[in-house]
Amino acid sequence: MGCRVCRARKVKCDGRPNGCRNCERLQLDCLGSAAGLPAPMTAASLPKIRTYRSCQSCRLSKTKCNGKRPQCARCAAKRLDCVYHGDSAPRWAHHLSKASARQQEALAVPTLHLMPSPPEPAVAALVVSPPTPVVDALAHPVESHLPVDASAAGSHSLAWLLSPNLPSGRNLGRVVEQYFANLHPLRCFAFVHKPSFMSQLDKGLTSDDESALLHVICAHGAKFLVLASAQPDATPPPPALHAAGNQWAKRAEFLMLANFGRISVQRLMTAILLHDFHFRLGEYGQALMISGLAVRMAHALKINVEYNSDILCASDDANAPSVASRESRRRLMWACYVLDAWAGSGIDQLTLLREGDIKIQLPCNERNFGLRIPSVTETLGVGHVLQFLPPAIVPRRPAANMGIMAYYIRVVALWKRIVRYVNHLHASPPPWQPDSHFAALDADLHLWRRELPDFVEYSTETIYARLDSNQLGTLLLIHCTYHHNYLELYKITMPSLFKLPKPYDFPSDHYDFLKAAQANCYYHAHQIADILVEAVEYGPRLLSDSLLPFFVYDSSRVMLYYVALAFCAS
Repeated sequence: MGCRVCRARKVKCDGRPNGCRNCERLQLDCLGSAAGLPAPMTAASLPKIRTYRSCQSCRLSKTKCNGKRPQCARCAAKRLDCVYHGDSAPRWAHHLSKASARQQEALAVPTLHLMPSPPEPAVAALVVSPPTPVVDALAHPVESHLPVDASAAGSHSLAWLLSPNLPSGRNLGRVVEQYFANLHPLRCFAFVHKPSFMSQLDKGLTSDDESALLHVICAHGAKFLVLASAQPDATPPPPALHAAGNQWAKRAEFLMLANFGRISVQRLMTAILLHDFHFRLGEYGQALMISGLAVRMAHALKINVEYNSDILCASDDANAPSVASRESRRRLMWACYVLDAWAGSGIDQLTLLREGDIKIQLPCNERNFGLRIPSVTETLGVGHVLQFLPPAIVPRRPAANMGIMAYYIRVVALWKRIVRYVNHLHASPPPWQPDSHFAALDADLHLWRRELPDFVEYSTETIYARLDSNQLGTLLLIHCTYHHNYLELYKITMPSLFKLPKPYDFPSDHYDFLKAAQANCYYHAHQIADILVEAVEYGPRLLSDSLLPFFVYDSSRVMLYYVALAFCAS
């Protein structure tokens, strides 16, 4: 086979190794045989003095032309008009260069641009495991996901939040504290045992899994730190700081996915926090995929069942998990349950977790968790405890050991049942009948509200108590979720607003039931608005849960719709 240059020129090639004679005579790069490998460097690869095209004047005089454009050397010296016909290279040369470029792209190993500088010493000390060549090549975000340059924030005091590297010292503590003060209390995110985490952080993290968790915690903390700086009486932060923490979340995502076959509790924590991070940025596709990964991790870790029957950790087994570790695993499983509930949106095909598969007790209160005090709590069913517990260790009121997180899990479980009922509306008796699913769900909502302890009530005393413990956002969320459950249940009475696929046709003799349900729906929508209006007075960070905008949207629609109905009726 001849070289590719000769084949492109359609001339005979002698096939001489290290460059054929034709390419040597024409001083061209001999591009090798059909294998596509370039020939080794020869004299033909030196800078060429031959040109593909000669100007018209040199061609007529049969003299050598150097092909320089717009005027060759001979025409410039003789002050002649230099005119060329055609491009600077023939057609076969263009085809050859295109084919060569395509082949080089196919053979080239893609190079990802990683962090422009090595980690700071304080952060490098946290991750002591040596990276493999593959991990080192993929370790940092791709160019399209690179963080905003820190210079874009100018001389702002928080410009370091745009650095690709984690901060160190005091700044690292600032972002971590922002996470624990703002996101950690919300929903079921309180699965990280703060004393243990801070102790490990001081000693130095020893694995990529722990580093990934630290990165996503700092990513969330960076958002709240920017929010805290945007005070009405202060200079607003530059727009570039809106991207603060994004680069650390990308790093955490890489560390989680680089070897996702290796499953650990820290990786699952990272996945849950990454799901919420993507959800806040409006990246719902990424959030949905991570939710599935998180549920599979939970099943693989078998945290949907208790580690053993020793709930109070009374045995002397040194290999058994500690009190804090057991409770952290429970909270992590319930966080997966809540995540799966909201991600599935009541659609059976998207919901991966079933209540019957979760055979653990509900989380204990924050005091017991922080102080590592073992305790027995109820299960998802009201008044029930784990069946294998001996009666001697079951307290008289196991619910006294439960915190606000346990009651939030129960109201989310009610929401799942309500949405499933609305999606399969005609499979149950009509809602106005006393034995209908509608009546049963309404009674369960009243029961949940009646079983609330004083420390979860929405009252002035509770508001100030939760404000002092950074849990007011949690209190707002649980009560907004409760009222939103009524909006979901009573949406069957407003089919034109919620566009139900198969709405109920309420007969005229049940007109009073319809009007009462609509009025009740309006009442709960107004309650959501009142709660959030009051919360604004305490600062915007208390409205930081990513579900609240959806509650506000539905609440506003219901109130406007009800007022419009009343106006038309009058």
